[in-house]
Amino acid sequence: MSVFKSIAEWRKEIPEHYRSERVELIEKRKGIKTIRVEGLLYHSQYNPTEEAKKLIDASSLDKKRPVVAIGLGLGYHIQELIQKEYKVVVIEPDKDIAFTAIQNNLLPDDLLLAIPDTLDSLFNDPFFKDFLDKIPQPFFHPVVSRIHPEFCEILIKRISRECLDRQHFNIAIVGPMYGGSLPITRYLNRAFRKLGHQTLLVDTEIAWNVFNAIGKTLKTPKMAHSLEDFYTKFLSEWCLAQVIEFQPEICIVMAQAPVTNLFVSRLNERGIVTAFWFVENWRHLSYWKEIAPFYNLFFHIQPGEFDNKLDAIGCNCHFPIFTACDPELHAPVSLSPDEEKKYKCDLSFAGAGYYNRIKMLKGLTDYNLKIWGVNWNELELLPHVVEGNKGFDTEEYMKIVAGSKINLNLHSSVIHEGVDPDADAINPRVFEIASAGGFQLCDPCKGLENLFDTQNEIPTYTDLKTLRDKIDYFLKHDEERKQIAQNAQKRALKEHTYEHRANQMLDYIKEFFGGKIMRKGMRIQRTVGEVIERYGKDSPLGQWLATLPQDIPFLQEEINKHLPILDDNIPFPVQVFWYLNEVRVFGENLLREK
Repeated sequence: MSVFKSIAEWRKEIPEHYRSERVELIEKRKGIKTIRVEGLLYHSQYNPTEEAKKLIDASSLDKKRPVVAIGLGLGYHIQELIQKEYKVVVIEPDKDIAFTAIQNNLLPDDLLLAIPDTLDSLFNDPFFKDFLDKIPQPFFHPVVSRIHPEFCEILIKRISRECLDRQHFNIAIVGPMYGGSLPITRYLNRAFRKLGHQTLLVDTEIAWNVFNAIGKTLKTPKMAHSLEDFYTKFLSEWCLAQVIEFQPEICIVMAQAPVTNLFVSRLNERGIVTAFWFVENWRHLSYWKEIAPFYNLFFHIQPGEFDNKLDAIGCNCHFPIFTACDPELHAPVSLSPDEEKKYKCDLSFAGAGYYNRIKMLKGLTDYNLKIWGVNWNELELLPHVVEGNKGFDTEEYMKIVAGSKINLNLHSSVIHEGVDPDADAINPRVFEIASAGGFQLCDPCKGLENLFDTQNEIPTYTDLKTLRDKIDYFLKHDEERKQIAQNAQKRALKEHTYEHRANQMLDYIKEFFGGKIMRKGMRIQRTVGEVIERYGKDSPLGQWLATLPQDIPFLQEEINKHLPILDDNIPFPVQVFWYLNEVRVFGENLLREK
């Protein structure tokens, strides 16, 4: 039985001669009624109808979406919602208030009302589950929020969670022009799409050559900085235009993306949830101070001291989200005979030649060591540097991992001669090597022990001596080394993929800003598989859709990629999609001509 009943049904349950001692009914001249509960007036004593009209008008509700009204009072605001033709259901946590309202005959008999004993009974109700699938707009009467603040707070979070957990989001991701966060941007975009969300990747890499040329071609630093600032503002407007056209519910900006604080403010004004992912070391780059308070959420990779710093500058919603691996890209590879000659070694290091890395690797030149990356200019190391001062992409990196018995990982420092004792920014290599099935020895970056077993998955070292001892040991124990690599790979795939990180972000967004998304509304999108479930596998539409990938979004541009050649034998649903495509193309051409 549903917890939602019509007013007519509720009226039958009210005891004869019912009267609440908690709810004071106040009657004024001309038949005006209001109630006082715990010292608070629910409605105006003089013109509650006009008050309700102003309350609804000020709420900026979308007439295309249903409303779940929390707080019944005597129902003046409910009458206004119905008069404005909203589809509305009501939740009233206080039975005394509900029964008083019903007794006074201000509500239509067919209005659906829930007076739940528990929130679980409400959210387990089949009718309410179906209603939430329509992404209703929560409307709280101001008084109910004051009388039952805890109930209202928990209710809005659960409504948001129940509604949004079953939806696919439209997410814009704004990437940088260059740098280490550029590939992470693409990994994150892939992860959201694999989870079924529709994404817009705002790719600014193409702007890097021009930005880089400004500093190289101008001799005057002041003029160069002025033009770089001007160019960044232009890029910010370009990014903003793309995001606004896409109309997402969420926009995630990556570290070093060329956007200004005005970009963020304008998205916030439009009801778009904004988040920043700072995948850099806060001690090395300080621009976070100027931007963090502008975003709804600020994600970072260094829990602890950095969180206190963010609190101090007024950034109140911040959470650690580590980097991760993409199992499809960071995966074991087989090497050809020629590749084995190039990549096979006992020990490798892949990355830039920071001061502490140079110092540490100088103590390892007696091993079969190969070094990959830029800024390795020390004479002692040059014989070990492969292909000179050159970077590498993900594909080559996987070959480096595959060819190395031991992959060395050392977090960078410009002041220490070896392991940085304060290192707490766990780098992506930790997860990528593990995902690719590589064995690695890593310095004990703070927090690593919470992500991997530092004996049986990723062994650690504290200085050159312990590093050499472990290198010697594991070079002699092949099976143990391989087992540890398998353990690390299993953990990485189970807990540390970018899909895990994408879900973590969404959990925080839904927890703290689900209400914002609910108020704004969202473009409901479904996968092909979900559409088949809704319309039936045996329907003409379901039968044809069953021939398509089930996880792609049910969108015209995605369906178009799978349309067969138009002929007399294609099924009716395909004809409809072809027709819709022709209408769309015609409309776009018409707009261009105008």
